[in-house]
Amino acid sequence: MENQGLMQQDNLSLVLCELRKKELFSLFEEARVLSILEKSVVLRYKRGERLIFDSNRKQRFFFLTQGIVNINVYSCNGEAEGSFFLGKNEFLPFSMILKSTLRNFNLVACTDITIVAITKNDFEKMVHNDIAIENFLDDKKSNIIADFLKCNMINSYAQPQMRVILMLQHMSKKFGMINESFEYVIPRWLTQTKLANLAGTTRETVGKTYRMLRNENLLVGTAGKERLTYSFSRKYKDYL
Repeated sequence: MENQGLMQQDNLSLVLCELRKKELFSLFEEARVLSILEKSVVLRYKRGERLIFDSNRKQRFFFLTQGIVNINVYSCNGEAEGSFFLGKNEFLPFSMILKSTLRNFNLVACTDITIVAITKNDFEKMVHNDIAIENFLDDKKSNIIADFLKCNMINSYAQPQMRVILMLQHMSKKFGMINESFEYVIPRWLTQTKLANLAGTTRETVGKTYRMLRNENLLVGTAGKERLTYSFSRKYKDYL
């Protein structure tokens, strides 16, 4: 890893504290993994930091225990293939998910994040021949792959404005909060610039789309507290 983060610790109690936040690790007996987790590290990154992975070093699996990251995926020849986002309720053994080497993607921290890194061999020892854990991982992998494909499907729309609308809907459902009026609160970190990059369009197109949604009362609130109204959800519910 090129960027080692603001802090790296190999303290076992800290590793355990972080991994207890993950649903996956409730399936493990603690005594079974203690010796393996002693080799694990906790990495912390600030919002905006880019994490570049070096596949020439020992491969590791990464578990996000706090925050949200943007994954940029590349083909073997370095061409961009797409991007998607993962949050703290999802896990990050990328080589298992995308069937690629660590060289083929990088991460950008959308918020302050915490990652637990476990060597690939050690993680495979933990899950070896455990059907319950393998089924859990298969289900999570399927969800993440489906999310990646959904983002690609959104970007297959020819009209840039529709891509912006559907990506805004998808990201707000995935990471936003829903209030008592059944409105999705847009995450603060999902800026118009990030949305433009996700939807493969310009910042100007996103601005025009926001103004159109406001005029139709589908988007309300001030910057940082913007919400997609219930009418928005009804209007676009059948597109995704």
